[in-house]
Amino acid sequence: LARREVQVELGATRSAEMGGLYTRHLLPAVLVVCLALGLNAAPLADGGGTVAAGHAHATLDGTAPAREAITPHGSSHAQPVHAPASEHAPTHISAGVHAHALAHAPEHAPAHAPADEYENAPVAAHAPVHAAHRSAAEVDAELAERAIEDALLDEMEMHREEHLALDVVLLVMLLALSLVVGALLHHHHIYWMPESGATILIGFFFGLMVRMVDPDTQKMERKLYFDPEFFNLFLLPPIIFESGYALDQFLFFRNLGTISTFAVVGTLISTSFTWVAIYNLGRWNFFAPLNGVESGAFACLISAVDPVATLATFSSLKVDPHLSNLIFGESVLNDAVSLILFRSVLHYGVFTEFSPGIHLPAVAASFVVTALGSILFGIGVALLGALLLKMLGLGREGRVPSVEMSLFWTFSYISFVGAEVPHLSGIVSSLFCGLAMRRFAAPNLSPPARKHVDRLLKVMATVADTTVFLLVGLAVVVYIDELDPALVVCTIIIILIGRALNIFPLAILVNGQRETEKITSAEQTVMWWSGLRGAIAVALACEVPGAMGPRIVSTTIFVVMITIFAFGGTTKRLLDTMKIQTNAPAYDVKSAVLTQSERSLHVHVYAVDAFINDLTVDLEVPEPSGEIEIDEHDPFAEYSRAGERQGSKGAALGGKAAEAAAEEPFVQRVKARMIKEHLPIASLSGF
Repeated sequence: LARREVQVELGATRSAEMGGLYTRHLLPAVLVVCLALGLNAAPLADGGGTVAAGHAHATLDGTAPAREAITPHGSSHAQPVHAPASEHAPTHISAGVHAHALAHAPEHAPAHAPADEYENAPVAAHAPVHAAHRSAAEVDAELAERAIEDALLDEMEMHREEHLALDVVLLVMLLALSLVVGALLHHHHIYWMPESGATILIGFFFGLMVRMVDPDTQKMERKLYFDPEFFNLFLLPPIIFESGYALDQFLFFRNLGTISTFAVVGTLISTSFTWVAIYNLGRWNFFAPLNGVESGAFACLISAVDPVATLATFSSLKVDPHLSNLIFGESVLNDAVSLILFRSVLHYGVFTEFSPGIHLPAVAASFVVTALGSILFGIGVALLGALLLKMLGLGREGRVPSVEMSLFWTFSYISFVGAEVPHLSGIVSSLFCGLAMRRFAAPNLSPPARKHVDRLLKVMATVADTTVFLLVGLAVVVYIDELDPALVVCTIIIILIGRALNIFPLAILVNGQRETEKITSAEQTVMWWSGLRGAIAVALACEVPGAMGPRIVSTTIFVVMITIFAFGGTTKRLLDTMKIQTNAPAYDVKSAVLTQSERSLHVHVYAVDAFINDLTVDLEVPEPSGEIEIDEHDPFAEYSRAGERQGSKGAALGGKAAEAAAEEPFVQRVKARMIKEHLPIASLSGF
C-alpha cells in the first residue's frame, strides 16, 4: 500500500516535471518520503533505531546500501541492492534516516563499546540482540519505509533515463535547426553572419530558455553544457581528419617551412607578449589580477589560432587556396606548440620553481618529441591501415563496401585518440594520418567504397563541427556570471597586438627566403585579422586550476564569440577590400613554378613515395569504371585521366603493344607515362 501511494504521488509530480525542459529535481517526491519518515519516527524509536543507523551509514557515502530482509520473527540477513543511488534525493533520505538513527542508537549501545564503533558496526551483528523487543508494528513500519525508498529509487532511475533521452532529443533538434540556418545563410550569401556564429546564437538562446525554466542551475552541472573530454575524444577527431584528408597536399608540403615558421616561432612570440601583458595589467589594477601560472596558462590557450573556427570560415568562403592553406596549416600546427606550453606552465608553475637554464631545454625537447612523435604516429597508423586493407583484399571484389569504410574510419579515429595516450598532439597526428591515408589507403578501397568514403567523412565532420559551436553557445549561459568585461576587452587588444608581432615581422623573413609566390601585404593583413579562436581554447581553459579558473573560462568563451562574430563576420568584406579571390577553384599544379632546389628535393621524395606505394597499395583493386571523376584534392588527377584516355585509345586501335599496355596495371601505366614525359613530382601526394 505504501508503494502504491508513493507511486501515485510520483506520477502526479512527473507530469508537472515534464512540463519544463530541464527540471531535474524530484522535490515533491522527496517531501512525500520525508513526511512518511516523520510519521514512522515514533514506532521506530523503540527497536528500529539500530537498523536505521546501519542503513544510514551504508548510504551516506553515495553507494547503494546493503538492505536486510526483515521477517515478522525479527531475524534479518543482508541482501545487495541493485537499484543505483541518485546524486541528490537519496542523500536527503539517508541524511534523515541518519539523524533519526543518531538520536536513538546510543540507547541500545553496549556499555563496553564506544558510540562510533557501535554506529559503524554491521547491522546484522546487533539485530539479534533486539530481535525479541521488535513488535509486528515496528517490522511493518520498517517494511513500509523500505518500500517507499525502493519506489523512489526506481522512479528516479526512470527519470534519469528519460532526462538523458530528452537531452539527446533536444541536442539533435538544435543540430538540425543549426544546419538549416547555415544552409539558408549560405544560399542567400549572407557573409556578415558566419554559420558558426549563427550556431553559437542558437545554443545561447536555448541556454537562456533552460535557465528561465530552471533558474537554480547548479554550477556542478557545467559539464552538461561543455564537456572537454567529450569535445576532445568524440567531436574533434572527425573534423581534423577530414580536413587533412581533403587538404591540398601539394600546397601544404610546399609551404611546410613557412607554415612551421608561423606556427612555432610566431606562436612563441604572441604567447610571450600576451603572458607579460596580462600579468602586468592585472598588477596595475586594470582587472582582477592573475598570478604567474594563471596568466601564463591563459596566454598559452588564447594565443593559438583555432583550426575548427578557421576551417569553418574559410571553407565557406572558398578563399584563394594559397592563402587558405597557409592560415589553416598554421592553425593546425600551432596546436602542438600551445598544448606543450600550456602543460609546461601548469607543471612547472605548480610543482617546482621555473628555472630558464634548467627547464627551457626540457620544454624545447618536449616540443620536438611531441611534434615529431605526433607526425610519425599519424603516418604509422595510416600505413598500418593501408597494409591491413591490402592484406584483406576487400577492395578487389567490393562486396562489402560498408566494412571497408568502417575500417577506414576506425584507423582515422585511432590516429587521434591513440596519440593522446602518450600525451602527443592528436590534432597533428590526425592531420598527417588524413594526408597519408588518402595517398596510400584510399587506393585499396573498392570503387563504391572510395566513392562514398569522402561523403561519409564530410558528413561526420559537418555534424561534429556544428555540435561544437552549439555547445559553446550553451556554455555561455553557465559562465556568464563569472564575466570580467575589463579582462575581455584587454585580452582582445592584447591578442591583436600579439598577432601583429607574429605575422608581419615573420612574413618579411619568409619572403626573403622565397624565390616565388611571396606573401603579399594584402595576404599578411588577412592572416593577421583571421586569427580566430574556438572550442579548443575553451577546452583548455576548463583545465586551469585555481579560484580564477571560472573567470578564465568565461573570458575565453567571450573572446571566442567576439573573434568569430567580429573577425569572421567581416572577413568577406576584408577579402574584397584587399582584392583577394573568393569562390576560387582548386590550385592548378601545372601552373606552379618549381625552383631547382625544389625539383632536386622532389626526386628524393618521389623515390620514398614510390617505395611506400609498392609496399602498401594493392594493384589488383579495380579502377572506377566509366568516366573517371577528377579528384579536386589530387594534384595529379588530370595526369591520371590523360593516361587512362591514352590507354583506352590505344586499346581501341588494336595492336600487341596497345593490348600489353591495357593489361598493365593502371598505376604502373600512368607512372611510366609521367617518367617518360619528365613530369615533376611535387610532393608526397605525387603519383
